[in-house]
Amino acid sequence: MFRVSIDFGSPLPIYRQLNYLVKLEILSGRLEQGAQLPSIRELAKSLKLNPNTVAKAYYTLEAEGFVESRRGSGNWVNYKAGNLDGLRKGMVEDEWKGFLERAVSLGASSKHILDLVNRDLNNE
Repeated sequence: MFRVSIDFGSPLPIYRQLNYLVKLEILSGRLEQGAQLPSIRELAKSLKLNPNTVAKAYYTLEAEGFVESRRGSGNWVNYKAGNLDGLRKGMVEDEWKGFLERAVSLGASSKHILDLVNRDLNNE
């Protein structure tokens, strides 16, 4: 089973957290094209979630073009290669925005943030 951890204290709905985590597994290569996802019941049981929550995450992933549901045999990773580039860019932007919001709330100045970015990018 893939690595998933749900933050029950997060304001982000659980189905969206699960959706995001599955996308991370796909981008990281831990969930490859054609891989079968855990069944809704199996994942719900292991994460102590309502099966409807897992189903909603899977349905959302299917609507977004990352998962294919096959009646009677489960859910499978199925995406177009072009979808991954857009997904990667969108997720990086979301992470960046979250970082900036936290940094600003801690009192970091624009100059300090830019200095950190430049320092860390130059140390690649």
